[in-house]
Amino acid sequence: MNKLGSLLLRIYLLPYRIRFSWRNRRRQKISGDAIKATRSRLEEARRCGSINLDKVYNVGLYIALFERDLSAYSSYLFLSKTTWHRQFAARGMAVLLYEGCEDIPELLGKEFRNCLKDLGLGDSWFQQLHDIASGLNKFKLMHSEFLKRVRNYVGAHREKNALAQIEVLDILNPIDVYRLGAAFSEPLRAFFNFQIKLMQYVKHPGVIFREAMKIAEKPSPY
Repeated sequence: MNKLGSLLLRIYLLPYRIRFSWRNRRRQKISGDAIKATRSRLEEARRCGSINLDKVYNVGLYIALFERDLSAYSSYLFLSKTTWHRQFAARGMAVLLYEGCEDIPELLGKEFRNCLKDLGLGDSWFQQLHDIASGLNKFKLMHSEFLKRVRNYVGAHREKNALAQIEVLDILNPIDVYRLGAAFSEPLRAFFNFQIKLMQYVKHPGVIFREAMKIAEKPSPY
């Protein structure tokens, strides 16, 4: 893109970038509050020795931190003023998305589900979790090959073929990666809503009492 075209694009995008910045500030506050609350509960669960609550809050905190990083990459990509900076943000986002579609389904797997079952959650909860996991697995099936290529060649620089790196950059469209970030955010938001309800559930006195009894029944290490 020549200098005139770049200038016209910046002028055209200016009002959208202003609105994006304001919306993003609100999202950052919500995300920050969620991270703070979940961290506090995770630390308390570990002090008390509750295996189930430790797992619940650890998964929630992991995904909240992941979502914040994804939001930061999205902001940087959208607000960047040069092609190089947009590609730079897209490369980092591609690495994050690849690792996320590999790791997050694993976090929501057997161990997490066993903890939820032990906490007394019913079938409707597991159906919600199944739908979230299905969305993540569908994303992985459709996009992991592309994301892995970007990650290996120009994100994490795993491949040492410099010419191949340039060739990947030549065809890398930052907007394509931005759209993938938006698509991956959908199951993340679904899990975020799931986690809010779950955090309310585990605050119920009956759940707290059962977890306290399990902790009391643990054999002393001394």
